[in-house]
Amino acid sequence: MYELRDLRMVLAIHEHGSLARAARVLGVAQPALTRQLASLERRVRGRLFERGKRGTVPTDLGRTVIDQAEDIVERVALLNRRTAEVRGDQVRDLAIAAGAYLAETPCLVAASRMVPLQPRVRTRVVSTNWSEVPRMVMEREATLGLCDVRNMRDEPGLEVERLRPHPGFFAVRPGHPLLGQPEIGLADILAYPIAFIGNVPTAQRAPMAEGRTQAREKGWIHPAFPAIIEESPTAALATLAHSDIVSTVTLPIAATALRAGQVAILPWRAPWMSLHPCILRLRNRPLGEAETVFLELTREVDRECEETEARWCAEHGFSPDCV
Repeated sequence: MYELRDLRMVLAIHEHGSLARAARVLGVAQPALTRQLASLERRVRGRLFERGKRGTVPTDLGRTVIDQAEDIVERVALLNRRTAEVRGDQVRDLAIAAGAYLAETPCLVAASRMVPLQPRVRTRVVSTNWSEVPRMVMEREATLGLCDVRNMRDEPGLEVERLRPHPGFFAVRPGHPLLGQPEIGLADILAYPIAFIGNVPTAQRAPMAEGRTQAREKGWIHPAFPAIIEESPTAALATLAHSDIVSTVTLPIAATALRAGQVAILPWRAPWMSLHPCILRLRNRPLGEAETVFLELTREVDRECEETEARWCAEHGFSPDCV
């Protein structure tokens, strides 16, 4: 009576609360999904969902199907993963969603280390807005997600693993006017054009707004903020060589350019500039071998980053404190 695609459809409608959103996630047209649901309801001889202005609500029959479908779909997915792993003759995709800084480190480093360990796994790292990461994991667009835990809302369906906080800094080109000043503050820095990601993290909005206000009161200030919106922090570093732009970085992002003498770190920072990464995955969802390996590699890279940051901060007189 039930097919696996029917159970996936019922779970998607229940999870997303409407036929329109479920159709988008499943990659089908809404009319087609409506017909599929109607066909299933005829076969089971009962309504599975009540439709209203606020979306879909499962009926008693629908809740019975949902309770059983969750376990069946997860078991089939696990069976498919295990079969492919044992057979070893298929390439599988592993999708990772991450905020910009974490997508470039540690995600790409972990993904590169995956290649010799999991040659039949194709890792797809999706760099996206911080707020999109939990949604992508919840809607199964990504198996794992990495974002700043301070931007997280309470999501009962997600398991959150905190990683180590990482200090943030302001980077400029060598010879930047700020490097020649005996003492600088946030207002001095924010008077210059800033290259930043489009969605400023919540913890950084208020201090930056206050710094911009102080800079405006002191005199000249670059009017556009940010002056350049670039979702790739590594790409933003490339803009520094061409003007007096200031960019926010973490040490793993800036490490190569720092060693090459292409950028310099300003002698000012505050704990609120720190990054507080976490790993997200669906609660109670079993992980396959590839996911488990990627998780361990991510933790390994995170530990290495912390050790490198501690040494660099000690050598250059910075406090590594993060709040």
